[in-house]
Amino acid sequence: MDRKSIFLVLFIFIIIALAFYFSLDEVGVVPEAAPPADNSAEEKLKGVNFTVYNDQKNQRLKLISEEVDNFKSESRMELKPIKGEVYSTESGKLLYTLDGDFGTYYTELKYLEIRDNVVLASEEYHILADELDYDMQQNYLEGRGSVKITGSEFKSFAEAFNSNLNLNDLELSKKSSPERAKIIFDELPEDSKTEEPNNE
Repeated sequence: MDRKSIFLVLFIFIIIALAFYFSLDEVGVVPEAAPPADNSAEEKLKGVNFTVYNDQKNQRLKLISEEVDNFKSESRMELKPIKGEVYSTESGKLLYTLDGDFGTYYTELKYLEIRDNVVLASEEYHILADELDYDMQQNYLEGRGSVKITGSEFKSFAEAFNSNLNLNDLELSKKSSPERAKIIFDELPEDSKTEEPNNE
């Protein structure tokens, strides 16, 4: 085979190689699509209850829920519905209960948000609200939205209330109006009125 033929074969080979290369480039290699951002919980749990301790106030908060979405990387748990029980760690006595349609517990902050149809019930108070925030680290709770508080001898209506976690420093507020929160004291029953002294 002479030189001319060798160059011709090489030339044809180069043309075929180039044509193959550019045809691949046109088709291109389609990169794999990035998976959509996953906003789902890392764990989905059923029938959960767990206890959080508040050493500052000698209390423990027991949280109960039918469904829990646990976002470990975000240090939060979503509970639907939510029930909470607050106990004294000294006496073991149940101090009050918390209920709502939905709750979010922030595990690092020890902070609980309860939303929709919130009920707080203790021996002294029965409280209804739209929202409630319960902060263990700040020893503080606050309820908002159509607040109704009922005691043994009074009813109160307000837009918000707040207290320490022992419920012994309860304050009501009506933010959208200069008026104070409304408190209605029930009339005492007849047999509890003070009897007149018997002067014999």
